[in-house]
Amino acid sequence: MEHQEDVISEEDREFSFETDHLVLRSNKDYNELLKYIVKLEALKVQALQDIELLNESKNKVLEDPLSFIENLKAGAVNFPPRQSIPDIPHIEWEKYGIDVSLESESNKKINKEIETAMKVRGRTFTDSKPETFNQLWSFEEQKRLEELLEIYPEEPIEARRYKKIAAALGTRTTTQVMSRIQKYFNKLAKAGLPIPGRAPKQNKFTKDKSKSMFYKKSTFFPKLHVPVKMEDPNEDTEDQESLTSEARNGNKFMLDLLRAAKAQRLLDETSPVYQAKTMCVGCLKTNFLGARWTDNAGTDYCTDCLVKIMPTEKLTPVRQPI
Repeated sequence: MEHQEDVISEEDREFSFETDHLVLRSNKDYNELLKYIVKLEALKVQALQDIELLNESKNKVLEDPLSFIENLKAGAVNFPPRQSIPDIPHIEWEKYGIDVSLESESNKKINKEIETAMKVRGRTFTDSKPETFNQLWSFEEQKRLEELLEIYPEEPIEARRYKKIAAALGTRTTTQVMSRIQKYFNKLAKAGLPIPGRAPKQNKFTKDKSKSMFYKKSTFFPKLHVPVKMEDPNEDTEDQESLTSEARNGNKFMLDLLRAAKAQRLLDETSPVYQAKTMCVGCLKTNFLGARWTDNAGTDYCTDCLVKIMPTEKLTPVRQPI
């Protein structure tokens, strides 16, 4: 073959390994690639040394910044020079039976998608995303959502309820509706307000946000205008102590929940069970591994969603599949 008949100099032979096949050791392209790799390794070593030097210089500057400024003005500060990366050696891959055109076209397509990708509030928007991707809910949408929660009551499989509400709403997907409802219910529970379709529960971990100077308006309650009050520095310390106690109880509740979730995961390793007929309201998956965390009112979570969402209502792990 032509590439096997290339004349290799003694210098090029130094860049081959004794264990290489004779065909490789006599191949000019192979030796060029090895030399290129050696150059990159040398640049890498130099870059690491430059980084170490810069870190030492940084520590000296922090110890005596005025002296550094004087030396900088006098031109006595030497920074590591910029390195230049050599070009990849040109190789005619066609003579080796390798077609690089397809790979290059694929890379061009990926780069073009990255360059033309649009971001919505910091998140990348693609054609597969809905038009309302990562957009704030309007007051009209929230008001209509509250009406639909009354129209469509809870069902044994909550995903069906979410689909009906999303279809009636018309502006959001099922996943967006599910996420909004969960956040809305958590807001209601923390505010001590009744949750549509459920009996009201008292949340002992909730503090009065109307007294906090950091409270900001939310689109969850468009009809409510919560007054903002400044905290009184002369206020009795009894209220502050009660808030501290509530915060401690809230932390204990979350800690107990995480411990229970860890215990369930340990059980999954020794005696795994699968919830074949139960759908998690968090990720909308069925046949998930482990216990179903239920409030006995039609709401079930898998262990992963439980740890991720940390719902405020009391949930019981049930390992026996339905």
